[in-house]
Amino acid sequence: MKQVTQHNKTGELRVEQVPVPSLKPGFVLVKTRYSLISAGTERASIEQRRLSLLQKAKAHPDMVLKVLEQVRQNGLITTYRRVMTKLESFAPIGYSAAGTVIAVGGKETPVKAGDKVACAGAGYANHAEYVVVPAHLCAAYRERGI
Repeated sequence: MKQVTQHNKTGELRVEQVPVPSLKPGFVLVKTRYSLISAGTERASIEQRRLSLLQKAKAHPDMVLKVLEQVRQNGLITTYRRVMTKLESFAPIGYSAAGTVIAVGGKETPVKAGDKVACAGAGYANHAEYVVVPAHLCAAYRERGI
């Protein structure tokens, strides 16, 4: 399936061929019909990722603290390698989509296969042909009869 991804260091966008995500209990697999690439939020994300390491550290002191904690727990070299691996990778983007539920994972959910849904959630409702989203982040659309 196709998915829009962004390079964590440069902000470069590209469409990649990736596997369909695995369904988990409490989640739903949705075949995406629509997703919106936000000119504000995702543009800001691109600009953020283009910052130097020092600029990123200034913008996100909370992340600096996490990295320092990782250094304390795992050592400088291991932490450095993890950070650089993360920076040199591509990550999916997006936080809202709409489509049709293909399958429901494991337990009872408020939506069922065949429902048309709107989905939300960064890291879940990505710009991709299929997404796996927690059921509670989906709202079903059902036509009402008169």
